[in-house]
Amino acid sequence: MRFVSVVLCFLCLSVSRAWGAAPPETQAVAAAVNAFALDAYRQLAKDEKGNIFFSPYSISSALATVWAGAAGSTAEEMAAALHFPKPEALHTGMKYLMERFNATPEKTGVMEIVNWLGLGKKAGALEIANRLWLDKGEKPLPEYAALVEANYGADVGSVDFQQYPEEARKEINRWVERKTRDKIKELLMEGNVTPNTRLVLTNAIYFNSAWRHPFEKSDTEEKPFRIGKGRQINVPLMKQTQKELLYGELFYGEKLDRWEPDLQWVKIPYATPDFSLLVLLPKENETFTQMELLEKKLSPEAIAAWVARMGKREVKLWLPKFRDERRYSLKGLLQKLGIKLAFTQEADFSRMAEAIDDPLYVDSVVHQSFIELDEEGTKVAVGMMWGSAVASAPVYFRADHPFIYCLMDDATGTILFLGRMVEPASL
Repeated sequence: MRFVSVVLCFLCLSVSRAWGAAPPETQAVAAAVNAFALDAYRQLAKDEKGNIFFSPYSISSALATVWAGAAGSTAEEMAAALHFPKPEALHTGMKYLMERFNATPEKTGVMEIVNWLGLGKKAGALEIANRLWLDKGEKPLPEYAALVEANYGADVGSVDFQQYPEEARKEINRWVERKTRDKIKELLMEGNVTPNTRLVLTNAIYFNSAWRHPFEKSDTEEKPFRIGKGRQINVPLMKQTQKELLYGELFYGEKLDRWEPDLQWVKIPYATPDFSLLVLLPKENETFTQMELLEKKLSPEAIAAWVARMGKREVKLWLPKFRDERRYSLKGLLQKLGIKLAFTQEADFSRMAEAIDDPLYVDSVVHQSFIELDEEGTKVAVGMMWGSAVASAPVYFRADHPFIYCLMDDATGTILFLGRMVEPASL
């Protein structure tokens, strides 16, 4: 038996540069990533009672490299579950996104101006890396190797899974640790790699960004965070009021009709122009049912509609500092979403490697994520479309109870990170 492991990890995000117009395929890929994001979130919300945090872009882009080697019903199932467009559109759009996100923000004229004006610290870094780890006895098809290298930057490393699986596991973990700046150290645990492993695909994303307007540390206070009916914990709650000129105001929206959840949302920009953090905050009530109503309403279309309705407002903002780390074995989730054949010996990955006696199939998909959010910035990011309405009266946005946060690329609308904060853990 031969099997594939897909391991994914991510960290921070926020980057931009002067960039040409996105090819039309990019919108199809962004829509696919976002549709999968909400499908996966809803499934995780059924299985997880507490915090949720994952990178739908990381998962989609890594599984796209697996799909590139699939054929027949295996490919059809994966494409349906992941909402993939046709192969050429997918690979073209993914290539554009990867190259865009890997651009260095500090070298752009826009960022030099932002930093010179003192509007924020250096944007930091966004790095995306893909790598295929093949058993030394395995021979990938030249067409497959060329496709994933050209469109996903996935180079190929050779290891000996059959004779030295533990050494191979450690080598892969060292690569992930290096790519995530030492934040994720043990992505593959003992037993994740065995002598039957023939191919491991890794996807690592690292991001670190300052806020465009950092919070003052002197304004942070220990305050109650309500985590449920009659339950609360004390957390460091950051505070600021955005009312200065130029970039002072935040983009803000709230419920307009009785059919919507009782909801506020705000977009907090990072130092880099194209990324920001979208926070969806159900208004607090005694039964905490508003979060359930919000999750039922969540969809790519709903998020786009809420973002489109945002306008500039003076916002008195409270947001908790927190650190979270999540590890998911995604095999069960992906099977529930419709990817079944890929995990069986009936899988068809004939476009990936030369055929031998044992079938090649996916054994596991592991995703590990890490986030820190404090006064200076975040190791993760978000974005969305901007509205146009302007109002003068200040509004209050006090995130001292559970909320959803969404990290997106403003220019393309791609959801890179998606999370639910139920119980903040202190930094």
